[in-house]
Amino acid sequence: MRTQKYLLHWTAASGVVATFLFCQLALPVWASPGTEVFQGFTQHISNQIGKDKLAFAEADTCTAWFYKKMGKKPPPAAAIEKIHFVPISQPNTTADCATRYPKGLEAARADFGETQQRLSFSLTFFQMALVSDKDDDHAYNTQEMQDVLEAFDRTYRSGQSVDQYVSQLIGLFDHNQPEVQFPALMNSMQALMNKGYRFTKVDQAALNRELE
Repeated sequence: MRTQKYLLHWTAASGVVATFLFCQLALPVWASPGTEVFQGFTQHISNQIGKDKLAFAEADTCTAWFYKKMGKKPPPAAAIEKIHFVPISQPNTTADCATRYPKGLEAARADFGETQQRLSFSLTFFQMALVSDKDDDHAYNTQEMQDVLEAFDRTYRSGQSVDQYVSQLIGLFDHNQPEVQFPALMNSMQALMNKGYRFTKVDQAALNRELE
């Protein structure tokens, strides 16, 4: 009777261990909340960079088109503030620049300047997101999450879901992007630098991919 009782306890314990091991094996080895948060944040900014690059290229093409139509040479392209990015203009004969910019060259130049600033801001914010990953493991640990939020005067709250953390970080970008708040962004970057964060070769490689 006693042997049967011990056997039942051993069987139950074995079942718990087996269930635990199965759950551990079922989880992707590479996945972690920190990885998902980092990827969600940087992908959101990357998507905006794609839109900004397209808008900038269109404004650049039409500006060149108006200059050509007027028989003038466009002025030398200026480097984007903070990050250098000069797209190669590919004149598009099917682009209806006259319809897009009914006020002509001045409207195209104004849009060029605005889209240039927006692209520069998005690229710089992407750079900040990379810098915030201090150990370049493509994941945000608790300290990195706390530091990046505090750099923008936001409070870190433990115990949130991955989606909540991603939403909180995306909110930093979405709040500052419409008005192109460079001062707030650069102050936050400096706050991270003061804590020992640096723009590394790994970060530069990731940024270069966004510039392609």
